[in-house]
Amino acid sequence: MAEDKHDKAHDLAEEALDDMVSGDRKKGEKKLDEARGIDPKAVDELGREVEEDRKSAKKHRDDKQK
Repeated sequence: MAEDKHDKAHDLAEEALDDMVSGDRKKGEKKLDEARGIDPKAVDELGREVEEDRKSAKKHRDDKQK
């Protein structure tokens, strides 16, 4: 049951980011708040994943420029 809540919150947080990137910040913030209400740790986890992806992309881009 806890894993289901975690997964649901994580998926909802991903949708929130997609909405924000697409320009619908208000909708994204609403989904993010909902995800935090379900499982704040899942939202934090997604934040870490996004940061890791950002660093990986930057490293890849920097490597290609050498």
